[in-house]
Order: sequence, then C-alpha cells, then structure tokens
Amino acid sequence: MRSKSENIIADTLYRMSIPYRYEFPLELKTEDGRRIKLHPDFCCLNLRMRQEFYWEHFGMMDNSDYAEQAVGKLSLYAHNGIFPGRNLIITTETSKQPLSTKLIEKIAREFLA
Repeated sequence: MRSKSENIIADTLYRMSIPYRYEFPLELKTEDGRRIKLHPDFCCLNLRMRQEFYWEHFGMMDNSDYAEQAVGKLSLYAHNGIFPGRNLIITTETSKQPLSTKLIEKIAREFLA
C-alpha cells in the first residue's frame, strides 16, 4: 500500500471478508479515443450482488495540483461508465480532515457487504 489510509481501507476490506485487488490494471478510453491504463486503488467485489466496484482514495485534497488530477481521473471514469454511487467508491481526506475508520466501515457495509 502506498499510504496509511490505503492500509486502513485494505485492513477493513480484509476484516470484512470483502474480496479485493490492489492497484489492478484497468484500461480506459479517453475522450479522444486513446486507450490508457489506470491502476485504481482497489477493485472490490460485492459477493451478494456479484458486482465489481472501484474504490479511489484521494488523500491529498488540500494540494491543488493533486485535487485537479483527481477531478481529471473522475472525469475519465465517468466517460467510461464508471460513476460514483453506482460502481465507483470515492473517499477523500485533507491534512485537517483525515480519513475516518468508522466512515470506511460504513461505506464498505453499504456498497460491498
């Protein structure tokens, strides 16, 4: 894992017996038709629904360049039919608002359990 927060998410998924892959490659099309490969933080499987969800954690949202890249990534996902609340989970944090373990568990229960 690349960050403490990604470790928290992974530990929660493991503890809840939710199958996941970390940074598993995903090929997407850009608006101009080029193919690019992304590595979403997590690809998770809701066993009950047999549905995959991508989970992106944006951990430095108080950095304007990072936040702008995050917006671009979300736009790319949407262009490829991957939408928040449908098949994409998004969590964010800043230096003043760190990731909440309780929130991670609640999100995992809502979408993946």
